[in-house]
Amino acid sequence: MSIGTGYFGFEVSNLDGWERYADLIGLNVERSDEGLFCRIDEKARRFHFVEGAADDIAWVGWEADGRKEFDDLRAHLGSLGIATQDGDEASARLRKVDRFFHFVGPVGARHEIALGLEDAETPFVSDKVPHGFVTGDQGLGHAAFHSSDHKGDEKFMREALFARLSDYIYQPLPDGSTMHASFLHTSPRHHSIAFAEGLGDGSKLNHFQIEMRDVCDVGRAYERMQAAGIPIMITLGQHSNDRMLSFYAKTPSNFAVEVGCFGLRIDDEESWKPVIHDRISEWGHEFQPV
Repeated sequence: MSIGTGYFGFEVSNLDGWERYADLIGLNVERSDEGLFCRIDEKARRFHFVEGAADDIAWVGWEADGRKEFDDLRAHLGSLGIATQDGDEASARLRKVDRFFHFVGPVGARHEIALGLEDAETPFVSDKVPHGFVTGDQGLGHAAFHSSDHKGDEKFMREALFARLSDYIYQPLPDGSTMHASFLHTSPRHHSIAFAEGLGDGSKLNHFQIEMRDVCDVGRAYERMQAAGIPIMITLGQHSNDRMLSFYAKTPSNFAVEVGCFGLRIDDEESWKPVIHDRISEWGHEFQPV
């Protein structure tokens, strides 16, 4: 079974700040009484921002390919003793999906399995990201969570959503501790979700990632962020595991967004061998005090 990240929902205290921030990245922005919604491709609503005090991720939406997969996955979760609940009609309209159900996963995060993500009425066009974003069979992007038990969180996702292990990173940190992280994929994207111990806490979400198609678009986004005074949390660099060339910028909710390109695909599950990397990046990616 293969599912991809379909949408991310956030509860945020500064909708105006997020509207400016999303436009700066190059997303298409829609504002209504319901909240703030953003597009990066043909789908109507990929990012949902609703007003609240949490300043954290509110839900991770996974897209089922069809009704059989949707029903089979719900039955599978039930067989594991994982309680699921139907999303109501108003919530489905907000997400612009036909229907969804939800359950609680690792770190207390809400996961939603959705059917029928609605296409927008117009094509996606961004003058800031003229080459567009990578989605399609790789899903929306990835979400990386703070964890106190990355192996336990990994086990849950492998059993519940049939996620496959991509690899681990165990990197010594300057204070003598070690970051331990599990990376998992549910689609050809190298990782759809990750869980890291040792990178701090305070929120469920460490960062979410979006992938641009062209390195020049990433570079221009990097320059726009700096020119606008947006704190760069991790400088431009390239990861050791998914080969993503990226940077991390602080969001109005204090977690990070990773903007990158050149991410690795895992197309051959039979030949893929998970390994342990001893460093986050091959070059760059210097942590900045913010």
